[in-house]
Amino acid sequence: MNLVFASRAARRLLGLAAALALAGAADAAQLYTQVQPGAQVSFQARQMGVAMKGHFATVQAQVRFAPADLHASQVRVAVACSSIHAGGSQADSLLRGPDWLDAKAHPQALFVSTGFTADGPGRYWVDGRFTVRGTTHPMRVLLLTHPAGADLAMDVDFRLDRASYGVGGGSWADTSVVSGEIPVHVHLLVAR
Repeated sequence: MNLVFASRAARRLLGLAAALALAGAADAAQLYTQVQPGAQVSFQARQMGVAMKGHFATVQAQVRFAPADLHASQVRVAVACSSIHAGGSQADSLLRGPDWLDAKAHPQALFVSTGFTADGPGRYWVDGRFTVRGTTHPMRVLLLTHPAGADLAMDVDFRLDRASYGVGGGSWADTSVVSGEIPVHVHLLVAR
């Protein structure tokens, strides 16, 4: 009797282990491709020591993210430079102008990934190329992911060295007037 009970228990345990293994394989095979509305790119700066915040109203993203297949994963984020909002029409007009983003000549800021590397649960280094004002440099950012209901939240924080991209020319090039590094935050929600 004990052997029969032990045999049943062993089968149940093996069945449970197999179900968990299949669930784990299904999670590992997840592919996120549907960027949900509300993609956000925001930034902060200091002008003469005073904090200023802003964001871009128009952000387009394309994502193919498979945690189990990072070699096939890709992300592309494009920001419409003319959609900048930084607290008022005068500031917005200045930032869209030729000394800053030069939105007429360079309508988009663009990040395109070239590779992903895992760095622990929900952490990935993303290598790519970042273009602002027609200037492109390699960039490496840390992508943090976490579940958000049925979706996956993707967050990146990085610092834009504005001199490297020619952002803030003329009298604005002086980093004692406006900080030389601009903290930027990117937030995406992606569904399967």
